[in-house]
Formats: sequence, structure tokens, C-alpha cells
Amino acid sequence: MVKDTVNIRQQLCDLTLETPVETELVIPDYQPEIFKLVKSFLIPVVLKRQALGGKLSLEGYFRLLICYQSEESRSFCTLEQKLPFSKTAELKAAADGPCFVQVAGETEYLNVRAINQRRIDVKGAFAFRVQVSGEVHQEIITGLSGAGIQYRQLPLSSNRILTQCEKQFTAEDTLEFEKPPEAILTCQCTGSTSEVKVVSGKAVVKGSLQLSVLYRPGPGTEVLRAEKELVFSQILDSEPLPDDCICTAQVLPVGCTVMEADAAAGSLASVSALLQFTASTNEEFVAVDDAFSTQYETEAATQTVLTEQVLDRLALTVTATAEGALPDPDAAIVDCMATVLPVETVTENGELSIRGRAIAHLICRNALGELECYDKPCDYVLPKRYDVTCGAVTAQVCALFGQAHAHKSGAQASCEISILLSGTVSRKKRTELLQAISCSAPLEKQSDGAALRIYYGHAGEDVFQVAKHYHADPGKIAQDSGVETGILSQDTRLLIPCAE
Repeated sequence: MVKDTVNIRQQLCDLTLETPVETELVIPDYQPEIFKLVKSFLIPVVLKRQALGGKLSLEGYFRLLICYQSEESRSFCTLEQKLPFSKTAELKAAADGPCFVQVAGETEYLNVRAINQRRIDVKGAFAFRVQVSGEVHQEIITGLSGAGIQYRQLPLSSNRILTQCEKQFTAEDTLEFEKPPEAILTCQCTGSTSEVKVVSGKAVVKGSLQLSVLYRPGPGTEVLRAEKELVFSQILDSEPLPDDCICTAQVLPVGCTVMEADAAAGSLASVSALLQFTASTNEEFVAVDDAFSTQYETEAATQTVLTEQVLDRLALTVTATAEGALPDPDAAIVDCMATVLPVETVTENGELSIRGRAIAHLICRNALGELECYDKPCDYVLPKRYDVTCGAVTAQVCALFGQAHAHKSGAQASCEISILLSGTVSRKKRTELLQAISCSAPLEKQSDGAALRIYYGHAGEDVFQVAKHYHADPGKIAQDSGVETGILSQDTRLLIPCAE
């Protein structure tokens, strides 16, 4: 018996971790008092995601962003605070190699109320959806000999992770404002990759960070945006990689600041981002899936092996459009923000599609000069479909908010939301393989003295299974019958040698 050990990628957990949020905020003296709360957001920033020793660890912070209208001058204001979190969970199994941790989630609820004009009470919860896949060593049988053993080999292919690594980096550049800002309201940043390749065994990732700064040039509800593209090129430290490996990278901004400078030099924008890189390869191997003996009765045990192949790598931007009438037809749009929810997969008519939902948050000024927020959901579907008839298809895709632009025509409002999607689509297949085989009593000899039997095989029948039924050599059956081993393409007369 010849055995080999292969690395099989398996899902180690798929769970939801609920994280409560409870805090009380005090507005600093240098910011105006509250007249009215407008909208609040809970934005997770995951700094560490690790699956090690059978335990999952998540660490990071929530960006709690509260938009409000001030008492004096009725200005559009914001208050932001970082709320750290740390979550752990047990995995159902430990991996023998690198693990891939995919994190998504959404706010379950967020209740924000003003206790007074300078104190805010916050209660809420965020649900993290965590999927962990990793490699486990699995022993397979690749060949057998002796005791008249006949066996069938099955070619298999599975995606194997070569390396996974993370790198945090910072990009800086000057930022120009159309008008001098009186108050910076929010800093929004997204990242995308333009090139991911291996050069001399090292991973090189190129891309850009898109910084968008919302600011107020003076008292009131007028807001402007200053935007800047920061180009980056990063080399990651990893084990030497083959040039033909499958590379994926994801850029997750984790913080951005804007520092004031003199009028001539402009302001300095600094963005910190986490670069996540994965290199894998589709590994080919053969394994014995069935066996029998031409001389002895046999007993066989099987095992289930899960193989995975990468079908598609996603790195694209899609646009979702939210439309509808505003409750107040006289309202004027001040700004548009958006929340992007985790993607979902739907299987219909043997095909899998990837779809998601975004919610546009239109901050408007009504006829009384007060700020209101109107939420408008919208759905999107990726145009590509995946065949699921040849095994289960799964998608590990991250959806991030890019930009939102809104306009109003009469009482109708429309918002276009750009969404950055990155990740992989894989096919998972369960295959029954031979785990062990043992021989017992010798086969009984044919009593009628016949040397051959004739069997009329039908198209679609497996020559090996016919041979197994008669305890005959499948190679000899194919040779004597003038066919190839494997599946019969048409109805065929097969000559079966009798056991001696």
C-alpha cells in the first residue's frame, strides 16, 4: 500500500459574534452644543484577525460617528470616537497550515440619544460574520499491490495556500481645499489594487487609496468635499513564491488624519492601511477511490475528502442606485453617505449569483432649516453566474463603501453608490476515497469450468465496476473486449475472464 499526505483546505468555522456597544460621550468645549441629532454610524475597523491553535481572535475598534445640528448657528457638526473591541472564539478544528479569516458584519441596532446639550448616551450591538478556512493534513492511498488487488485512481485538484501575510503602511500627500475649512466633519478612505504579482519570489502589490474629506467652510449647513488619490507600491515579506501562483490582495484603510499647514503648503493628509495578501496554487494529485481483489474477498473503508478550486478572483467596483421621493419635497440635499451590507449568494436554476444591498443616507435641510436624514435601500447583483451542478460553489467576498453622489429633481432624489468588491469564488467538492482495505477468505473457483463470461454493458457503465462485480482484472477485460478502461461510450459486449 502506497500512501501520501496532501494538504486539504477545509472550513474551520462559520459563526456570528455579537459585540455590544455601550458608552456615554461628552461634547468637547471647543465644539458647539446639540440642537438635534441627525444620524449615527458604527463603522468597524479590524486591526487583527488570527486563527491559531484552535482559537479565533479579532481585535480592532469601532468608529462611532454622530452627525448632529448645533444649537448656535444651526450648523452641521460631527462627533467621532474610537471604541476598542476584542473577541475570541473556539474553532471546531485546528489547522495544520495557514488559515484564511474573512470578516464581515452589520450593525444590529444603534440607539443614540442626547441626555442634554453636551452629553450623549449610546447603546447598540454589532454582529460580526466570521468564516475561517485552513489547511489540514490528510493521508490518502495512491497505490496498492499484491493479493490480486485491482484499484482505480482518481485525479484530483485542490487549492493550496502557500502563504498569507499582512502589512500595515502609511501614505502621505498634500490636500487642497476649495475653501478654508472651519470644521472637518468626516474623513472617508477606500483602497483598491491595480496590480498584484510575484517578482523574484516576492509579492508586489500596487494600488491607490482614495481619500475623501467632508468639511464645512463656515457656519451653517453648506458642506464641501476635498478628495485625493494616494498611490502606493508595497513589497511584502514572505517565503519565496512561484511566478505562476494565484495572488489576491485586499486593502483595508484603518485610519486617516488631516493636519493643518500654512496656506502655501496646503494641508497634509496621512492614511494608514492594512494590506492583506494571499498566495495559493491549484495542486494536482491522484488517489485511490475504489479497490477489490481477484483472489480474495475484501472489506474496504472509505473517507470523505473535501477539495477546493478557485474559479474566480474578484477585484471590481460596482454601482448601486437608490431612488425615490423625499418625504419633504422642499428639502435640499446637504450630503450623502452610505452603508454597505455583507454580500449574499443565491442559487437559482443550477446557477449561483452574488448580490448585496446598500443603504443611502441622504442628509437634507428641510424648509425650516433643520437637518433630516432619509434612508433609501438599494440592491445590486453581479452579472457573472457560476455553475453549481459540479459541486458546491462558495464566495468569500468583501464589500466596502467607496463613494456616494446624490442629486434631486423635484421631489425625487437619486443616489449612486460605488462599492468595492474583492475576494474569491471557489468550487468545493466532496469525494469518497479509499481509506483502508483488507483481504479475508479466498474466492471460490468457478464450478462450471468456463474460462470466459459474456456481459452486455450499456453506455455509461464503468468497466471497473463490472470487473469488481465479477472479481476480474479490468485491464484484461478492456484488452480482450477492444475497449478503453473507464466509462463505456456505447453499448458493448464485454468478455469477462472467470476466476481460476
